[in-house]
Amino acid sequence: MISALDDTLHHQTATTFDHVYTSDHRFYDRYWFSIFAENGEVMVVTTMGIYKNSNVLDGVGCVLDTTAGRQHNLRVSRQLRPDMDRMGAGPLHFELLEPLKRHRIRLEENDFGHAFELEFEAAAPPHEESHYYHRRDGRLVQDYTRFDQAGSAAGWVSVNGKRYEASKTNWSAVRDHSWGLRYQHAGGFEPTTASEPPPPAMGGLFNWMLWQGNDYTCWFLLNEGGEMWHPLDSSLMDLSGDQPRELRLTSVEHELQFYSGTRRVKSGTYLITDEEGRKREINISPVKEPFAYVGPGYGYGGFHDGKGHGVYRGLLHTEGEVWDVSDPGVVRDLDGDTLPYKMGEGPIRVQENGIVTYGHLAASLVGPYPRYGFT
Repeated sequence: MISALDDTLHHQTATTFDHVYTSDHRFYDRYWFSIFAENGEVMVVTTMGIYKNSNVLDGVGCVLDTTAGRQHNLRVSRQLRPDMDRMGAGPLHFELLEPLKRHRIRLEENDFGHAFELEFEAAAPPHEESHYYHRRDGRLVQDYTRFDQAGSAAGWVSVNGKRYEASKTNWSAVRDHSWGLRYQHAGGFEPTTASEPPPPAMGGLFNWMLWQGNDYTCWFLLNEGGEMWHPLDSSLMDLSGDQPRELRLTSVEHELQFYSGTRRVKSGTYLITDEEGRKREINISPVKEPFAYVGPGYGYGGFHDGKGHGVYRGLLHTEGEVWDVSDPGVVRDLDGDTLPYKMGEGPIRVQENGIVTYGHLAASLVGPYPRYGFT
């Protein structure tokens, strides 16, 4: 099948762009955005992904109204072919305005009380993460690439009848774009048999952080323990000169505090050192309540059917709900029933030498971690 990309000079295989190099059902190609008012009143998480081997396009548009302590979730899925060139499903639409620079995302009015139209603009070139490649018991379980960008956003968000105007002077944003084969959250869950042992525990600290400093942007992934990740991967984009200059970090030290009774980070101090020996001490705290990330379809099966992203759900499928997330450690439905979902991640306020900037933190502790009192 010929699509718009086939009229470019960027083919990498001897077939059309609607095919990929592998028949693995998990192959995916996905955008993710976190966009938020710096005063914390309202936050948006939105994603869109294509799964060519499952013939699926799906996405999410979620708004956290922190003034009301409510998270409004919408998840969509549609059959990908024959409409491959359209990045949209139901009320959710993505538009690439300028590669590696500007994207427009629009969510139309829906049954769950939220809508938005936002334009993301990057502040710096992308941070390319090291390639993820992992085999388990002889089988390839991860083979993917991801890049990340910090920036700002403008437009508007409407939630529960109230409209918020977004300006690039007081709304921040981060995004990533990843593609390939991923162990979790992409293309449905791993096939299992009755005799197959469970995968090894991925214990330890997982810490993914991206933020925009005064004259730089920085991303790092720190994994202390665990099977699937690099111990430390990083990219610091120095923007103080005429041209961006990329450096690597040689160490990341941290001291974290957690919400009582949870493993959710409440505040923290990081000391980072780059390859030229410069040290930066930054203090972080959540902008407001974190997102419950199962709302955007991550973890615990994501969609109502429990099958995760990238699963065929027919010509068009739309679902969602509104949750009470006013407590940073608990998620409840509007009947007051506690949901079996751990909290996720969210925007952070970053303070360095008296200057406040913004970013996004995904930090989780799995299994024992005696340093912070978790056994």
